[in-house]
Amino acid sequence: MDRKTVGAFFLIALILMAMPYYYEFIGLAPPPPPEQSQDQQERQLAPTPQLKEPAAAYDVSPSSDVVEELSVSDAEEVVLYLDSPLYTAGVSSRGGGSLLSFLLKQYPFNDSGAVNLIVPEMNGNNLLLAFRGISGEPVVLDQPWSLSGYYSDGDTIRLDDNLSLRFSSSLGDRTINKSLTFYPDNYTITVNADLQSISSDVVSQDRFTLIWNGGIPSTEPNKSDEASFFSANLSQGQEVTKHGGKSGNTVSSTGRTDWAAVRSKYFTAAIVPLSNSNYGEISAEENVSPDLNGNGKAPLYDMAVGFSSSAPAQAVVYVGPLQYDELKALGVGLENTMSLGIAPIRFISRAVLFSLVGLHEIIPNYGIVLIIFSVIVKLLVYPLTKKSYQSMKEMQVLQPEVMGLRDKYKSDPQKLNQATMKLYKERGVNPLGGCLPMLLQMPLLFALFIVFRSTIELRGAPFVLWIGDLSQPDALIPLPFSIPLYGDQISLLPLLMGVSMFVQQKMTTSQANPQQKMMTQFMSVFFIILFNQFPSGLNLYYTLFNVLTIIQQKYFVHPKESHVVAPI
Repeated sequence: MDRKTVGAFFLIALILMAMPYYYEFIGLAPPPPPEQSQDQQERQLAPTPQLKEPAAAYDVSPSSDVVEELSVSDAEEVVLYLDSPLYTAGVSSRGGGSLLSFLLKQYPFNDSGAVNLIVPEMNGNNLLLAFRGISGEPVVLDQPWSLSGYYSDGDTIRLDDNLSLRFSSSLGDRTINKSLTFYPDNYTITVNADLQSISSDVVSQDRFTLIWNGGIPSTEPNKSDEASFFSANLSQGQEVTKHGGKSGNTVSSTGRTDWAAVRSKYFTAAIVPLSNSNYGEISAEENVSPDLNGNGKAPLYDMAVGFSSSAPAQAVVYVGPLQYDELKALGVGLENTMSLGIAPIRFISRAVLFSLVGLHEIIPNYGIVLIIFSVIVKLLVYPLTKKSYQSMKEMQVLQPEVMGLRDKYKSDPQKLNQATMKLYKERGVNPLGGCLPMLLQMPLLFALFIVFRSTIELRGAPFVLWIGDLSQPDALIPLPFSIPLYGDQISLLPLLMGVSMFVQQKMTTSQANPQQKMMTQFMSVFFIILFNQFPSGLNLYYTLFNVLTIIQQKYFVHPKESHVVAPI
């Protein structure tokens, strides 16, 4: 990388370091509680945890006066386990069907067990129906409902085909219904709810909501990095509003809602209404018990989507990985919640992601895919980098004459400027020739940085030897303490990247002044520190890219290619 690229990455690094302090200054970052213990992590992984009474979205459950007068039917809680090729889900009859556990088979939790996206004590209030009674009191229908069919508590059902679980509850002589439909080949659940029988004289304002409280639990070892990805988003009229993360704040609006979603770094839960919706809401609360979701640095997010109670309502609930194809298939723009950068870069990020996935279909090892991809990118940008290096060499050839002009006109900056530009014009040198080609590459560099740092495709993907997970640092030596910015381990790839960066910069600045050479050495060390906690896939790519750049500079861009003309 040349000085301009290094400068750009230095600016990125400064922004990354400053963001946590900025968030804390404006009140978006909650104070970090202590990390979870090993026992708490193991409790989070339990596939069949005992359901405890969760904190409801509202303060009053169906025991409110208006519902009590209608004599809510009393049913025994039944828990079923659905085993599909993609997940194993524990489904409780409480609330007419809510998730007790949701283990993803293709995604390990810190190299052991499977990721479980439901922690009952944290986000057990999911897929529940809530409304306000005619007197304004909040009501959550979280009591056990009756389950239709010949099922017994604790049954495990193999999910080879679509399966619908139908629930009902009686309020006096009135019956309300709800069903959940599960699919073996994707992560969606279709929810149907019918509250027509109580709409006119029990439900206020003809509206009930499908709620999901508590967000998504932590799944990654680097809590600080993971916390920066936690968020909640609400889409209405195809305009997406992101929650700022401040505890106690609620973003809500009446009207047609496209979807509401909560996410962590790699996983998400979303409610997508299929029938007409009339309300959407996302909110955040401080995580006062960090052991619940495993990451006290991130708030707990709630979401709700509203429907009319005077007609049957239907919604799709997605619970699973932040995988572009899975989200795109829903056809509502939910893929925009992925970390693919701002609008001008998003297209490039998608192209990078598609290229990686496409290569992986041919080559099963993502580490080899990254090697091939770095070669392809280097070939694509070769004309630009060649032009940039040639321009820098031309500038170096003229450097003695430029220095002579500076000595000659050191007391007259205006004449120095004019003489320098005249020299460039006579020799056919463009002083911006080395800058513009690199600027054209910056969107690609930003896209690569974003995709390699956040894509779930690299999560858990091994390469060779000590690199067992391309989404995690390639730690060789653990440290008994943590160094600010550097972390608590020594990784090899950042060291190799720093060395390759130093060699490359030394070749580029062979005729530079001492200050430039000192800056080059500083930047090499700084990037070793900064990238030590970055994913090994990202470090692998940049190390290879640097090595290819060194080869290009040494063997493919020669001083004789410079078209600087000799003075007449």
